[in-house]
Amino acid sequence: MAGFWDWRSKPASVAAPVVAEESALEPVELYTATAMVYGEVDPQGRRLSDILNANSHLAIRDPKSTSVIAHVSGTEGEGWTPIAAEEILMAMPPEHVSPRQLRVHRRQHRVRITTGPYQLVGSAHLPPGAELHSYALQRRIKFLAVTDVSAYSTVDPAFERMAPVVLVNVGPIEELTEVLRIS
Repeated sequence: MAGFWDWRSKPASVAAPVVAEESALEPVELYTATAMVYGEVDPQGRRLSDILNANSHLAIRDPKSTSVIAHVSGTEGEGWTPIAAEEILMAMPPEHVSPRQLRVHRRQHRVRITTGPYQLVGSAHLPPGAELHSYALQRRIKFLAVTDVSAYSTVDPAFERMAPVVLVNVGPIEELTEVLRIS
């Protein structure tokens, strides 16, 4: 019976082929005070919230922007473009389902957030016993994850967006209110 670690060399016919694994890019939507930016990020196996909380810039590949300012056209970029994390009001990452054993128990708090020209309603997930405002204002948290989000524009009544997860930059938040769920 072979042990857990089998250090014996194997014949070439049994050895696994070496394949250069190309990193998978993932789509992302970023919202700033003046534009919506679409592009791809290279997460390198990490969650977008971890990347944003640990870095001052986010590299976006082939970004395309749509201006939220009347009579200002959008832009298209090629290659990698850094976007300052402090300029990002909110980010909509692709949906990921974590393995059950990696999930951390959090209490859900229904919240309303106003940031820049956007208002969001969703569920913030906080550690048991944590207060919403003190948790959101911690220095180590730059972006707060909010789930089951409805996002609206305060300047464009036609803008409405639903998303499973939105990462909200806590720095420019103008209003953070816990709301009572009616149901």
